[in-house]
Amino acid sequence: AADRFRRRTVCRVACVTGVVASLGLILAIAVSDVSARARFDYVTVGLAAFGAYQGVWSTALETLFADSTTRGAQRAEATSQKFMLTLLATTAGPALALVLFLCIGDDWSLAALKTVAVVGLALCAPPALLLLGLRDVGADACDDEEADKEGDEGIARLILVADLISGFGSGMTVKFIPLFFKNRAAFSPVAANALSIGAALVMICGSRVCERWSQSAGKARVCAVCMVLAAIALIGLAWADAGRLNVLRPGRPALTSTIKRAGAVLLYLLTCAQHACRPLKKAALNDHVPHASRGRWNALDGVTRFGWSGSAVLGGYLVDRGGYALTFVVTAATQLIAALVWLALVGRVDPHTAGLVPRRRAPTEDSLEEPLMEEAAPTTRATSGSFVVDDYSEMPRG
Repeated sequence: AADRFRRRTVCRVACVTGVVASLGLILAIAVSDVSARARFDYVTVGLAAFGAYQGVWSTALETLFADSTTRGAQRAEATSQKFMLTLLATTAGPALALVLFLCIGDDWSLAALKTVAVVGLALCAPPALLLLGLRDVGADACDDEEADKEGDEGIARLILVADLISGFGSGMTVKFIPLFFKNRAAFSPVAANALSIGAALVMICGSRVCERWSQSAGKARVCAVCMVLAAIALIGLAWADAGRLNVLRPGRPALTSTIKRAGAVLLYLLTCAQHACRPLKKAALNDHVPHASRGRWNALDGVTRFGWSGSAVLGGYLVDRGGYALTFVVTAATQLIAALVWLALVGRVDPHTAGLVPRRRAPTEDSLEEPLMEEAAPTTRATSGSFVVDDYSEMPRG
């Protein structure tokens, strides 16, 4: 829709959808004289409408943001800053919930949960009105020219595949993290919301580190390292849940000691590495797709975020079959697979960084004349057969 229609129009449709969905969910939750079955149906419809609102505005807004930035380091830095500000804003939700639970009772009662949900939904409608102030941005000719020349759709497809694999695995776990700490570590609502705030702050700091590091190491290499770190932490969480080397054996004891709880919290915060590199993934994708089809690619990439609900069904099945540890192990495997795809993109997503294999280059008039000019101007490139290998000895390595 962001490519077929004006992006400003799509944002306005999203605004109306968001306001209606928020009000509908508030009524479905707050009205008392409704049967449990009818309330469930109303909430389901409201959540579906709210999901449509998020899907529409997310694609249009991400596309407009990419249109407003230039290819390369500037887009990566801008995307990282947007990611940090967005995460900082999302901490307001858990912080408000924490205060509400302190005021109305630090327990998981239905009355307390309904109050927190209604307040949160009421605060969702005003920000949706900000979508009315957005306008379309014209294509950047230089940006499109570079994207067509250096970033073909093959690279964009690989980036999308890696993101989908990682997102599918994350969806199996992310929905169950609060339940894991509630059921296995006996976290109260206040403690669970405090953990959410801490995770967001870790991702803010981590995204800044990733953005700085990517300037020398490249986006692909940084993303691969983040995936591996997250996988290691997930395996550690599985071991903490099981309490033994056989992490898939059910019937494990609860995390009752302070040391075990602290260890589980630290491991969970380390798994946030898979999300801290999210701005680099988004910037890399937008660098390699042209302006005309950027909305379509961002819509496909949005499946990574909104597919979490689908993969959460599989995650719930795995939790029932083998406990949280089994879900953590499967998610770790998907992160490692995604890391392999990102490793294949090293040297291709960022042309300025050294790749894992030399890249074949088409001969040009200058390259054909190079042997005649060796004595006059020494070259910094060494040729071997039909390959041209860059001298990266002066470049910092990640």
